[in-house]
Order: sequence, then C-alpha cells, then structure tokens
Amino acid sequence: MGDDRKAMYDGWSRTGEHTMEWARIANAFMTQAFASGCTVAKCPCKNCKNRLRQYRHEIQVHLCKDGFMPEYLVWHEHGELEHASESDGNDDEDRMDEMIADVGREYEKESPPEEVQKFFRLLAASDEKVHEGTNVTVLQAVTRLMAMKSKYNFANNCYNGILKLIIDLLPSNHKMPKDLYQSKKILAGLGMNYEKIDVCENNCMLFWKEH
Repeated sequence: MGDDRKAMYDGWSRTGEHTMEWARIANAFMTQAFASGCTVAKCPCKNCKNRLRQYRHEIQVHLCKDGFMPEYLVWHEHGELEHASESDGNDDEDRMDEMIADVGREYEKESPPEEVQKFFRLLAASDEKVHEGTNVTVLQAVTRLMAMKSKYNFANNCYNGILKLIIDLLPSNHKMPKDLYQSKKILAGLGMNYEKIDVCENNCMLFWKEH
C-alpha cells in the first residue's frame, strides 16, 4: 500500500502544480474520510496532523496548500486498517468521532451558533496534545488545573501565575491556553461554568441569594 501512495508526497507541489496521481489519491482519501456521512473529520495536513477536525472543503484546501502530514500512507485515523486480514470482525471500535460530528451537519454552509462552536472547540481540545513530546491533551491539562483551583481555592491571579510558569517551561509550540479566561472558554463546551458562593468558615452553611 505504501508504494501505491508515494504520490501523496512525490506528486504534491508547493506551487500548487500537483500531479494527476496526487489528485486521485487525495480524492480517494476524501471519500474514505467522509464515508460514514459525517460532516467533519480529522485533517491530515502538515499543520493539523490529525489533531483538529475540519469540514470537508477546509480539509481539501489544507491538503492542496500544505500537503499530507509525513508518513501517513495508511489512513488509520480515518477508518482504514493497515492489514485488512488482521480484522477479526470486532466492530466495537469507538465511533464517537462520526457520531458527534453529525451535530454540525446542518451548519456546513453557514456559521454555527455559539453553543455548537463551543462543542467543536471542546472536541479539538480533547484530541490536541499540549505539545509533541507528551500524551497529555489540552483538555486533560485544563480540567486538572481547574479542579485544583476549585479544591484549593486559587485566586484568579494565582491561577494565571501558575499557568504562566507552566507555559514558560513548555516548548514554544505548546497549545496551552494563556490564562483563566481562555481555560474557561475550552471548558464551556462541557457546561462546566462555575459560580462562586460564600460559605461559613466552618463549612456548615452556604450564603446564597436571599439566604
């Protein structure tokens, strides 16, 4: 299969003068990626590297402009098995990508409402690694930080200070949000907005609304 798809790289040109063989393979990829009828799929261009989901026309533009990510001769992130004979008939693989992608089907030709945009930002954060040298996703990192803020009652400035220190220790190509505001935007898709309520110092009573 690898030899059959060398044109994925050999046939792509920075000037846009891609070969007919490259176009044939790119079209075959698009058919494979959207075979389930989903509206968005992981984009395998050199920049997205299967970390971000995009609409069909956006993936087409990305592939034409930037080409395929290195060594993606087998489209395993898009439902293709490396060796068909290895399939044991177990169809219990996680199909979450296809199911949740259908949420945006009706918005393919228009800007989705804010709630749908929050949902897709959340999906991106759940896949995107903090940086290339770790398996921790942006969503995992942010939820752990927010959990610590809640448990230990960090002030907002304290949270931002800790996050700044973490960012200073990370590679320059990290994906961490820069402050509390950006962190809360990521978590908004989970409906995890929070409200601060005064409490007795002995933890015996909440002071909320008229009480």
